[in-house]
Amino acid sequence: MVYHQKKYQQLEADKRSLCLHGCIARKVLAEPALLSQATSTLQQRYEQKLLSYGAYLNWQAILAQVNTPQSFIKAITATDKTTTALRRKSIFTGVLNEKERSDCLAAL
Repeated sequence: MVYHQKKYQQLEADKRSLCLHGCIARKVLAEPALLSQATSTLQQRYEQKLLSYGAYLNWQAILAQVNTPQSFIKAITATDKTTTALRRKSIFTGVLNEKERSDCLAAL
């Protein structure tokens, strides 16, 4: 029973994260200056050994698609296991303010 409850909680958290990253993608596309913040966070986490090399490369691949909006949104909101795991340790911290987060999650 505990396993199923934790699995459900993780699925719900992943669902919220997916929704938030869709909103993040749209905001980053509208305000490209925010990309430097995410790139800086990515670099810092990698240098501090908080990200594996594989996760670093996956985030780099997502960020590289920012010049093609639909591809960027598709990449950041992909539902495969790798991208879901990446979103759990998002490099886009601080991009959305509390109101934007609330508005985004209200859409769920």
